[in-house]
Amino acid sequence: MVLPSGLVLLCVGDVAGHGIEAATSMVVLRNALRGLAVTGAGPAQLLSWLNIVAHHLTGAVTATAVCGLYDGELRTLRWARAGHLPPVLVRDGEATAMPTLKGLLLGAVPDAVYEETEVQLAAGDTLLMYTDGLIERRDRSVQESLSHLLSMARSAPCGLDQHLDRLLTHSRSDTDDDTCIVGLRLA
Repeated sequence: MVLPSGLVLLCVGDVAGHGIEAATSMVVLRNALRGLAVTGAGPAQLLSWLNIVAHHLTGAVTATAVCGLYDGELRTLRWARAGHLPPVLVRDGEATAMPTLKGLLLGAVPDAVYEETEVQLAAGDTLLMYTDGLIERRDRSVQESLSHLLSMARSAPCGLDQHLDRLLTHSRSDTDDDTCIVGLRLA
């Protein structure tokens, strides 16, 4: 979502559970985030407020999320996470998971604090934000599954759409969990 400031809000999240209750909670959190984001607050503050919404207004739902604000003029991404897997940065044929910042999942406690950092992006970089449904396996650790994703993300086809399609096609997930992947490629 493009904000009044010109920054782009990028967010991926995963609500615990399945069915109509989880879907309804996801809609509440998504709409709350969209409304809160127009305040101009940074990603850590947005997650803090979203945590309050999750804890008090959704019937004790828990969720994970990664939230970023992309500045196209400066090519910077400020981001924070709430119990979610970190984004992946693909640069010059190498894929790396961004640092695991401090931040509890949304709704766990009423006063969680979230760490925020900024990364400088460059022309040709690809940023991937995804849910655990892309990589999670019953017989592998999350770290092993993340390593497979990093290996697959390294060899990117020419277009972003093809890159994302390839990641989805070669996903080794076996949990039948919902999958979402958001990609940003800088020209």
